[in-house]
Amino acid sequence: MNRKAPIVCVALLIVVMAAACAMAAGNAETKPLKVRVAAQPTSGQVFQFIADAHGFNAEEAIDVEMVWLSNLSDAASALMAGQVDVLSTYGTGGPLIYIANGQDLKIFGGYMIIGETPVYGKPETAYTGLESFKGKRIGLTRGGTPDIVLKGIIYDAGYAFTYGNDVVIGDKNDPGMIRFLEYKKNTDVLQAIANGEVDFGATATGYQLQAKELGLEVKMWPDELWNNHSCCRMLSMGSYLEKNQEALYRLLRSYLRAEEYMQTHMDEVSDLVVKNLDLKKETVDSFVLSPHMKYDTDPYTKSVKKMWEKMANFGYLTAGNINLDDHMDYVIYRRALESLIADYPNSQFFKDKQAQFKANNIL
Repeated sequence: MNRKAPIVCVALLIVVMAAACAMAAGNAETKPLKVRVAAQPTSGQVFQFIADAHGFNAEEAIDVEMVWLSNLSDAASALMAGQVDVLSTYGTGGPLIYIANGQDLKIFGGYMIIGETPVYGKPETAYTGLESFKGKRIGLTRGGTPDIVLKGIIYDAGYAFTYGNDVVIGDKNDPGMIRFLEYKKNTDVLQAIANGEVDFGATATGYQLQAKELGLEVKMWPDELWNNHSCCRMLSMGSYLEKNQEALYRLLRSYLRAEEYMQTHMDEVSDLVVKNLDLKKETVDSFVLSPHMKYDTDPYTKSVKKMWEKMANFGYLTAGNINLDDHMDYVIYRRALESLIADYPNSQFFKDKQAQFKANNIL
């Protein structure tokens, strides 16, 4: 009787079982993880559209469900109720107000760092620089990027202004007092300019064609005076981030790959937005291809902190004992970026993104 035979069989059995366990572990690691991402239907989600169209989400084993919500109030309520996991296109200022009010939100990435938010006026309304705003009325919607960025620029210029019922920033007796009037919708702002209720008005992304139809023209671009001012940030509840870091890591890997792809395929990006949203091609081109729109996955925590400080200066929030650093996470993004550099060592784009990351984040 060959005594070695049982030993060989046992050894083979151990090898087979080890291989099976390894395969099971591998399948467990690559099992798709689901993330529900909320975004506004007016500006879309270009990274998602590209990632789906080119298989990046599938390759990164991330299953993204888009939830279209038209305003931050609804989106934040859905986030806090656990109905969505991530917010993407709701600016920076609004989420910062929620943080200042004690909500456990955490910013971990970006969607746009500047977001095409022009100031409009009638053709006959003169604009030669910020001084043209003195003594004038400016319409906008409260709490959005156009509002906060324009107020931040005017505050830094040292001009007195008033907003709300009785808030005055600067000398209340300044004869050049700038008056901000608040409207519910961006379309209301445009109509107010056309009707002469205000002299200027600032809107969110995607209203250039409507402004043109009303006979209005762009008077200034705030991003030219406050570069990388921080627009739409990607954020989640802090508790969700702690428990779902792998899902967010995969999401950021996929979106970073989409961001790389879009650098040389912007016409295709515009077509994808048209395909996925109920928007006209001309409208989409007006913002997707605009030099004043900068899509970027980087967290830009330095820009977020700068906006936080400006908002405190003109009374939009009170920081109190809240440490904003506790509500920003760059670690998951850095891990995603470093892993892509390892996987694609010949990609200059990812190397450039790493240099950008080091320059634009509080490390």
